[in-house]
Amino acid sequence: MLMLTQLFACASLDILEADLDPKVPVDNVERVMAMNHWGLLGRIFVKHGRESWLAKLNWQHDLLSDNLTLSTSLGGVVAKLRYSEQGILVSDSDGNMRVTSNDELQSLLGYSPPLQHLKFWVRGVPSSAFDVERRHTNPLGAQVFNQDGWSVKLERFVLSADVVLPTRITLIKDELKIKLVVDDWAV
Repeated sequence: MLMLTQLFACASLDILEADLDPKVPVDNVERVMAMNHWGLLGRIFVKHGRESWLAKLNWQHDLLSDNLTLSTSLGGVVAKLRYSEQGILVSDSDGNMRVTSNDELQSLLGYSPPLQHLKFWVRGVPSSAFDVERRHTNPLGAQVFNQDGWSVKLERFVLSADVVLPTRITLIKDELKIKLVVDDWAV
């Protein structure tokens, strides 16, 4: 717990707000969906019940898979996760890679991450697999929608390679809250 507190203290969650109109252009969704290769560097904060943790995140996406590396503020790799339609591979801090089911991942983490939706939500669009239940923009410019039981809040947009992308994503379902702050998009 002390290490988590130190990690949290070392990482500032402040990010400069972009001077962009938060209203995303209509064709932005098409441009986002056409992104076959992208990456991001950022920080992820997870709170589940009374437990919480913070890590650096390096996410690389291509047509076949999503590769996520979680590390400490000092750069030590905590875990690597690779997921695709074929399944989930998890590597621990010693580099041991193993195939993991959704149930095993939930048991390992203590919660079930919305892997099937994340590659959409992190780019600021709803998942194509489920209907959007409610969508609105709040007075501060954040876009909020509900999908598959999750509340998704997208904030602080930036323009990267002619695509408007969020730099703060908050996901909430029951007692689970996941907050992702994107420091750098690679499009």
